[in-house]
Amino acid sequence: MRLWRLGRESLAALLANKARTFLMALGTVVGIGALTVILFISDGTEKEVARKAERFGARAILIVPGHGRMSRTVGGSSAEVKLKPADARAIQNRIRGLAGVTAASSKFSQSVKAGTAQTKTNVDAVQANWHDVWDWPVASGRRITQEDVDQLARVCILGATPKTELFGDADPVGQKILIGKVWFKVKGVLAPRGITGSGHDRDRRVIIPLSTGMRRLFNQQHISNIRVKVKEEYDLDETARAIEDLLNERHHIDPSVEHFFTVFSTNTLVKKFKGVSEGVSRLLIALCGLSFLVGGLVLMNIMLLSVAERQAEIGLRRALGAGRRDIFIQFLAEGIGINGVGLILGWLLGFVAAWFISAFTEIPVAPSAMSLLLGGAFSVGVGLIFGVQPARRAANLDPVEALR
Repeated sequence: MRLWRLGRESLAALLANKARTFLMALGTVVGIGALTVILFISDGTEKEVARKAERFGARAILIVPGHGRMSRTVGGSSAEVKLKPADARAIQNRIRGLAGVTAASSKFSQSVKAGTAQTKTNVDAVQANWHDVWDWPVASGRRITQEDVDQLARVCILGATPKTELFGDADPVGQKILIGKVWFKVKGVLAPRGITGSGHDRDRRVIIPLSTGMRRLFNQQHISNIRVKVKEEYDLDETARAIEDLLNERHHIDPSVEHFFTVFSTNTLVKKFKGVSEGVSRLLIALCGLSFLVGGLVLMNIMLLSVAERQAEIGLRRALGAGRRDIFIQFLAEGIGINGVGLILGWLLGFVAAWFISAFTEIPVAPSAMSLLLGGAFSVGVGLIFGVQPARRAANLDPVEALR
């Protein structure tokens, strides 16, 4: 009951001067808000990395030439460095620990028609093992086979998006579509994968045999990418470096001068997202620490001023029987209460800031229960550390001098 009475008296003192209470809590508000955002970004990054790794493949490597298109000087003339199907065969034959290697040639935003329906979609010319290496089965119909590749078959597999846009709810298997100026027979529909975090529709694609795409549709000899699956017992980063070294050797490239091949792995994605979140987190941690320090100093100084203004009140309470401990506890409770106000407002600020970050940037954000626990701990800690000195001064006042 005694603590309850002291708590009520502390709350009444805080409510008696709301503006001063808010100013004392302002540093804690900013600090708790920053801490909340940090933890939201941290949890969001972990979940985004897990989603990216699941989509990309836990043991997968993707090789693309340059940054899409790259040129260099060879023998005094400019020539593009391109991947060839032979590069995929060399990787398969010379790199240890591979569970599968598949090459693909891609064209973006190609015109595709079926009857009166028309759409734009990506077209991927792939090898027969594409489904296995990309872990992407068909939802209906049959997959691309080695026989399709060997015979330059004009067959295709639709992604979920062009399937819906061209055929609606009807079964497209056995129907014909026109890609560019070449007719293809639909032999299957890919299992849907959905939208990526950046808004890319993974289902907006049509799959055709690699040989058919390179000779009959694209009229080109190079490929767009090579995907590799690595066995569990082999290190992913070492395998990626070995692949890059092999490609540099095959294409006579000096890696110390320029990089003409980009090798992505699951670890690359993890490092990329963690790098972005860690940069933001470091900035917010600095802001968080500075806010707690400034907020604590402001709290202490204003409370010391409050002690000087309330000497008569303190002297009267001492004269009526309150001990030094009672005065100490009351003022310490006021310091903690002020930070309790800052805690609630800081949480609200953090939630709003996290929502804005999620809505207007690509930084991943996810709710974190830890923000409530750590926020409460920091709030109480600042109140205790910076509230002790004012509480001690109030408790040590001489009641006779205070009443004069």
